[in-house]
Amino acid sequence: MSAMTPASPPPTLGDWLEPPVNQWAFNHVEEFLPTAVISRGRGDHRTFAEAPLPLEDAEVDLAGARITVAEFLERTRTDAIVVLHGEHVVFERYFGEGRPDRRHALMSISKSVAGMAAGCLVDEGRLTLSAPVESYVPELAASAYGTATVSQVLDMSVSLRFNHDYRDPASEVQALDRASGWRPRDPEDPAVRAFLATLEPDGPHGRSTQYCSATTDVLAWILERAAGQPYPEVIADRIWSRIGAEHDALVTTDPEGTPYACAGVNATARDLARFGRCVLDNGSVGGTRVIPEAWVRATRAGAPPGVAPDGDFREVHPNGSYRNQWWLTGDASGSFLGLGIFGQYLWLDPERDVVIAKQSSLLGPRAQRAEHASSLTQIAAAVAAARRSSRLGQEPR
Repeated sequence: MSAMTPASPPPTLGDWLEPPVNQWAFNHVEEFLPTAVISRGRGDHRTFAEAPLPLEDAEVDLAGARITVAEFLERTRTDAIVVLHGEHVVFERYFGEGRPDRRHALMSISKSVAGMAAGCLVDEGRLTLSAPVESYVPELAASAYGTATVSQVLDMSVSLRFNHDYRDPASEVQALDRASGWRPRDPEDPAVRAFLATLEPDGPHGRSTQYCSATTDVLAWILERAAGQPYPEVIADRIWSRIGAEHDALVTTDPEGTPYACAGVNATARDLARFGRCVLDNGSVGGTRVIPEAWVRATRAGAPPGVAPDGDFREVHPNGSYRNQWWLTGDASGSFLGLGIFGQYLWLDPERDVVIAKQSSLLGPRAQRAEHASSLTQIAAAVAAARRSSRLGQEPR
């Protein structure tokens, strides 16, 4: 895969999300957007044993056409990929601007980080799932969110008027990007939290999954109020400083310094894999509890009864659902994931004990999702089979 020449001049707010500029920009966000630090703390980083597998030559089947994993990685404009099986790194590759120590935009995997932090605050007794949003954030009382519960915010079942078409300049999601400082601002554009207060309801809450990036920014506001800390500290204290991260993460901020929690977290592929390993281990790191086990299990159980699933996600995952800011595939392995636009994946396969952290710069926000779902499932299966075969070959006869 060819590396992109460093952007010259640097990317602008008008083009950094667009190909081919995004291939450079997603690896260098901190160089052109304001950010706040999510500290890794002072402890040692978590290391994994190496057990490399020659996955490039393995094949995946895409609707009857067989391609190698190497071809899949190139087709999906991969910047970095780290694959763990148990406590072993079995595959790690970087392309173009990707580097082991380079933070990459996680996009909406950021939401899944927030979801796990919420579970920690519930466990601490600081956050009540049945409480209305307005009890934590009175500024939202007159908005679509005021009467929604914290649980409905976590499960994306708040009903509101919000166009999530990334390509529509008149959409609310583009207005949210402008508010956050991700796109050129219009003179009348508010900052993020003032924008959230303008969003209007669209019927009763709790009936169906309505995936909405603004809802995670509401969640971050709630978490700040519940914890009595700025959002980057909430995440650092409960998640990032406890998973054995090697590097600080970053989160982009709006003109008022408010973190863009729904999409703004940037982290290395290795640290993303460490986070995934913690979640797949039911919230523990080396035997130390980080996230409540009951919270992870509730997340993996999928959407609460009576909540209709997200239609777009069901096109790829017919049995899929959403819970606590995570996507559940409903497949036979119980796979679940954090998912971000332009090809960001944190794929967790409980049956096969595989974590896949994949960072990409695709040509479109929602491009190649079916291809990723099929290929990542097959890669996880190939890893588990190869590791099982390897262990069998080492047993005494």
